[in-house]
Amino acid sequence: MRWYKKLLLIMAIILGGACFIFFGLKIDTVKVEGTEIYTEEEIKKSVFTRRFSDNILFFSLYNKFLGINKLPFVEDIEVSCEDMHTVKLHVYDKTVSGCINYMGQYIYFDRDGVVLQSMQEKKKGVPVVTGIHFVAFAVGEAFDVKDNSLFATIMNLSQLISHYKIPVKRIHVSDGDVVLYSDDIVVMLGKKEMYDDEMSALSSVLETAGEKGLHGTIDMKSFQAGDRIILNSSESPGKKKSVKKEKSQKES
Repeated sequence: MRWYKKLLLIMAIILGGACFIFFGLKIDTVKVEGTEIYTEEEIKKSVFTRRFSDNILFFSLYNKFLGINKLPFVEDIEVSCEDMHTVKLHVYDKTVSGCINYMGQYIYFDRDGVVLQSMQEKKKGVPVVTGIHFVAFAVGEAFDVKDNSLFATIMNLSQLISHYKIPVKRIHVSDGDVVLYSDDIVVMLGKKEMYDDEMSALSSVLETAGEKGLHGTIDMKSFQAGDRIILNSSESPGKKKSVKKEKSQKES
């Protein structure tokens, strides 16, 4: 009977271990940080797709040997286990410079003009580029455009808009002239190779204009660093408003 008792003991240990693994190592809390593109639920749904991935042991094994599932606009996800039931996910977003509306789809691209994803959903905060004529595109490859020089200029402009967090909804190009649309304000940038000074100045100006509820047109075709920015209000023709922030006492 000794062998029978030993067998029962071994089976009990195995069963107890299995119960502990499947029920005692369940992930109860997932902390998501870093992303500005996706919601917390979208990240969780993407990461925990494999079978038993809500178990800390299986999740760790998946992460080590198979890697973590990532959404199209995610560069990387840093995983840390705070305890047996808590996982923290630090998400590093890809730099999405803009998108092009094509046949009902939004074609998103990064700062190098490489296509990231095509989808029907318009992501918040990503400007739509219009007026650019492209020959072909494929996910994971750079746009094949008719004017590479102009497209490179738009890529640089998109990076500046992202860097300064300027609320631009649309970037329109016509015969090389660039126009920005930010809510009720239209900014005419003109035809240039670089727009660094213009974007640096606009970063605070559009914020102030938005707070005051202003609308109209800003002509920056001949803008130079240090120039005062004038808003031509659409309320009454010929009326102009200066929307440049005044210097604080510390600056003066």
